[in-house]
Amino acid sequence: MKKTIGLLTLLPQLAFSQDYWNGVPYPINRWGVSVMGVEQKEKGDLKRASVNGIALGGGIPNANVEFLSPHNIEVDAKVQLLKVDYFLLPFLNIYGIAGKLEAEAKFNLGRGSFNFDSVGNGIFDGILENFADKISDIMPENIHIKQESEGKIFGGGALIAGEYKRIFSSLQYTYTKVEMDGDIAAKSAEVTAGRVGYVVHRDSKLSVMTYLGASYQKTDSEISGVIPTTNLNYKFQMDLEELTPAVGIFTIIKNDFTVLLEYSFGDRKTLALDLGYRF
Repeated sequence: MKKTIGLLTLLPQLAFSQDYWNGVPYPINRWGVSVMGVEQKEKGDLKRASVNGIALGGGIPNANVEFLSPHNIEVDAKVQLLKVDYFLLPFLNIYGIAGKLEAEAKFNLGRGSFNFDSVGNGIFDGILENFADKISDIMPENIHIKQESEGKIFGGGALIAGEYKRIFSSLQYTYTKVEMDGDIAAKSAEVTAGRVGYVVHRDSKLSVMTYLGASYQKTDSEISGVIPTTNLNYKFQMDLEELTPAVGIFTIIKNDFTVLLEYSFGDRKTLALDLGYRF
């Protein structure tokens, strides 16, 4: 059995291959397909916010709003993905992904939740101050809002990695476009992940690897809707951006079938399960 180079991807699979590049063996069969399920919960920080509506019969223009409790916003997501990948070089893997996404956003609004920004125009600022007073009159003390949406996700990425004396490491970048229905709109997401691990056991029937890692995820998201019990519309522009540690275990069965379980913790909690096959 020849020594292999360990590679760990977003949906990693590891087996043995007979292909070579400049005398260097490919770590696994060059083509792979896998399915993955992910559950993720994270908190979001507001980037921009606006409110507009009709108050006491008067037209109210769009207004910039500073929310005082942005950490009340939480987004829960469930993702199902299909991935196809290919090894260009023994240390370089490229892949494409596609699937569906279900998201739920939860947050609180109420009196004192926001301030209006001055725009430097006396007349317009006066309208905003009047608008703020009217909102205080009609806004309930506290409202818990929950919105649900679903959509499609597709994209791709690349990974470089290697192994030395059973210690492996990898660096990976993934970019995805997201198309959501309803009042939650996620336009794009980027993930950069690094991992370092150890091959605990390896033979022709079973291989077991454990690892520690960290990922940086940035998502451009928007939530819009109507504030309950009012005729006011809101729109939140959010940055979901976190550096998150992770632990995982990766198993290979008879060189072809793979199972991955990974858990990320911190402000962004993620549980991922991956099942793969290489050919």
